[in-house]
Order: sequence, then structure tokens, then C-alpha cells
Amino acid sequence: MRTHTRSLVFVVVLAAAVGAFDRPAAAQIPGLPGPAAPATSVEDPLRRDTPRGALMGFVTAAQAGNDAVAAEYLQWPRAPMSISRAEAARQLMFAMNHGFEGNIERVSRTPEGALDDGLPPDKERVGAVVLASRERVGIVLTHVPQADGHPPIWLVAAQTVADIPRLYKESGLPELERVLPRAVTRTQFGNLPAWVPVALLVLLPIIYGLVRLVLGCGAWIARRVARAAGKAGPPWLAGTWRAIVQPTAFLLTVYLHGAVGLRIGIPVYHRFLFERTITILFLAGFVWWLWRLQDLIATRIRTYLETTNAGRAQSAYILGRRALQLLTLLITVLVGLAAFGVDLSTTLAGLGIGGLALAFAAQKTLENVFAGISVLSDRSIVVGDFCQVGKYTGTVEDVGLRTMRLRTLGRTVVHVPNGTLATSEVENFSRRDKFLLKTTVGLRYDTTPDQLTDALERIRALLAADPLVEQDSMRVRLIKLAPYSLDVEMFAFLTVPDYPAFLAHQECVLLGLMRAVSAAGTGFAFPAQALPADPAR
Repeated sequence: MRTHTRSLVFVVVLAAAVGAFDRPAAAQIPGLPGPAAPATSVEDPLRRDTPRGALMGFVTAAQAGNDAVAAEYLQWPRAPMSISRAEAARQLMFAMNHGFEGNIERVSRTPEGALDDGLPPDKERVGAVVLASRERVGIVLTHVPQADGHPPIWLVAAQTVADIPRLYKESGLPELERVLPRAVTRTQFGNLPAWVPVALLVLLPIIYGLVRLVLGCGAWIARRVARAAGKAGPPWLAGTWRAIVQPTAFLLTVYLHGAVGLRIGIPVYHRFLFERTITILFLAGFVWWLWRLQDLIATRIRTYLETTNAGRAQSAYILGRRALQLLTLLITVLVGLAAFGVDLSTTLAGLGIGGLALAFAAQKTLENVFAGISVLSDRSIVVGDFCQVGKYTGTVEDVGLRTMRLRTLGRTVVHVPNGTLATSEVENFSRRDKFLLKTTVGLRYDTTPDQLTDALERIRALLAADPLVEQDSMRVRLIKLAPYSLDVEMFAFLTVPDYPAFLAHQECVLLGLMRAVSAAGTGFAFPAQALPADPAR
């Protein structure tokens, strides 16, 4: 469910990004609904300053039935025409709806147009009309200068306009529409033939069912072949297939639905919207597929590392998974913007300026992020470590890109910014390879030298016989004649795995120490003071 939610969020973000870079031309055309742009934002109110703006403006106006507005996008030929300007716009739209071939997203968005298409600088080929005879007639725009010093505008070239009557007469119906009853093809749903959305909806479950059937048959055949060969294959292969079969089916369904849907005869404007929807869904499915694959790879790496260091495995899994998902999302958004015709050089330059401003505004956040990367890469702290950071002592539960989550001894949760980790002294108790047992024992002053020697020998023998005591560094010495006691220091390292085991073994050693002192015939001292004699006695 979380994966579906993230994919949906991605679709919304990408759609918003595309909308920010590409405002609909419909909102700029007089007579159509939508807010009009300020007069100072563009030189031409009909957005004919770029080839794509001119094409989308014509398509939007003609599809809405505003033939008079659509006619403003035509360069009228000098030779007399048998039809009016409005009728020419309507007929051209009819021919395009029944046989347009081209990618509107690839039409140039710059005022100069594409200069590397092999045409003169003032010409731009934006697509073609496929006639019933399979002849392809190109739709060409031309750059027309304006009077009064206004910038040139792009119009449908006069030679294309002169050919409109023939295009209209020889236009053929889409293949599917030819076999449908006329009552079905004449029914309209808004400006769209009603059978088109019905066909698209009917195709969706059919294509999905066929895709799942093919994938299921392929998996079944692969298993049968493997069994016949006597090889079951690695155990992770079945898990990998179960993880990616859903996003794979989604990707194939979207791709095939788009390929088949474009052949049923969708009008140009709705085809433009359909292609955008298919592109966004395909990119979302691709992100879903990659995230599933990355989760599998990260899980296998974590499983491999857990054999040597479980905490390191968890930290590497968290950092790697998040970084890969963020990188995948960023690359997919850039690819999506490029697919929608956005100039990435301008976009990346804008992102660079915006990133610089964001870096100043979020300096502390970025400091924490880079410090988190440093902490995770250096592995100074990993999940499960027991450490002290500043005044807090507890167990590390999570090391993220911004903060570290610490569970204190009081069972509270403290979020420590990674920037604090990079500048503070961190004491990691979990990295101890041995535990220090150091204590000072005070013996009574009435202890004789022989008793003291016996006590020291017994304590040394106690430590020497303990297999968990490091013998090279162990020592038991009389170190001080204190005011109230004879101080004996016991110093030893215990080679135990963790702190609870250290406490348990320290208890055993201290009990043995008490027995050794008692067996030597002496005891522990305590502060005492001799009172002066009473003169009355």
C-alpha cells in the first residue's frame, strides 16, 4: 500500500511540475474558459510566438468549436479559396482528428523554432495528416513578420491551407470507426465521440488480463523447464519475481493500452491529453518497478552484512535505500520533463539557482544531512549501539539523514541532530572489546603483614583462575596507607560480550574477593575515630 501511495504522490508531483512549465493554451484564447494571462506576459495574445503555442492554440480553439478564433492561426493563401476561413479551420481540424500523425510534445517551444530539421529557418513541420490512401501530407507552420514592430508569429503555412479542401475530402475514418455503427460514431460526449472513452475503458481490463495471463504462463513454463532440468534455481529468484510481477504487469498494461489506444482514432486534442496521461502513468510505474528492485537488492545486502555486523547492515540498508529512491525519483522527474518537451538546460539552471537559495535557507538541515552521511559512512554509530551523546545515554534505534533516534534509559526517545553528532564527543559503549573491573578494597589497620600478604595472594589466585580475566593486565597491589584503612587496588579486564554479562561476572568476582579477605583472617575497614580517655575514670 505504501508503494502505491508513493507512486500516486509521484504522479501528482510530476503533473504539477509539467503544468508549471507548460500552461494550457486554452486559457489564453479569447472566448474559451480560463483566466487570461496579463497583457505584458506575452507579445501575442493567441500565443503564436512559438510553433508549439500556435499548434496548441489552433487545436484547442478548433476542438472547442471556435472556428473564427482557430482561423486566426491560418496564413491565408493569395489564390482564391472556395471556402471561408472559419470553414477551412473546421476542415483542417476534421482531417487532423481522423489522421494526425506526430508528437506535439516534440514541437519547438522557442520563438525561433527548430533550426536543425532540414527546413528553412522560417518553416516548421509539426506533424502530418494520413489520408485514406495512406498518403502522408505534412502540416507546416511559417514564421510571419508583423507590422508596427511586433515580433513575428507562427501560422499554418499558406501551402498547407491551400491543400485543406483535399485533406478534408480524402480523410479516412480510423480503422475501428469504419466498422462501428453510425449511430455509435455520431454520439458525442462533450467534444469527444462517445465510443472513444468507452473503448478505452473496455480495453483496460482486457489488456491487463492478457498481460497477467502471459506473465503467469511464462512463470509456469520457466518452473516446469527448471524442474525438468533438475534445477530448482536460487531461493531468492521466486521472491524477486513475486515482488516485481505487479509493477511489471502495470508497466506492460500502460504501454500496450497507450499503443492500442492511439490507433482507435482519438481526436488530436484528446490524444494529446491521453499521451500525457500514459507518459505520467508509465513513469510512475517505472519508479514503482525500480523501487521494488532496489528494495530487493538492499534487503539482500543487509542479509549478507548481518552475518558480520547487524547494526552496520541496518544503517547501510536505510541510507542506501533512501538515497537510491531519491536519485531514482529525481532522474525520473527530469526524464518526464524532457518527454514533455521542457528545455532541461533552462530547468537545470533554474534548479541550480533555486538550490543555492535553498541551501542558504536550509543551512542547518543540509548540515545535518551531510553529517548523517558522514556518520553512516564512517560507521561511528550504528543501530543497536549503546552510547552517550552529550547528557543523553541510551540505545540507537535509527540513524537517518537528518537525525539520530536514541532510546534513553528512562525509555524516552531523543532525536539528536546529526550536526550535533559531528561536533560533539560521542562515547560508544557497544564498541568495547573488554570491560574494566577496578575497585579499591580497604582492610582494617589491625591486619598483620602476614594476613595482608595472604589476602593479596588469595585475591591474585582468584583472578588467575578466572578464564574471563585478561591475565596480562591483571594486578592486585597494596597502593596506599589511608587514614582509616590499608587500601588494596584490584585491576582487571573481563573479556565478556556485553554489559549485562559484565555486571553478572563482576558480582561473582567481588563475592570471591570477600571470601578471600575473610579466609585471610582480616576484614574490611570503615571510618573510625578514637575518643580521648575520660579524666574522671
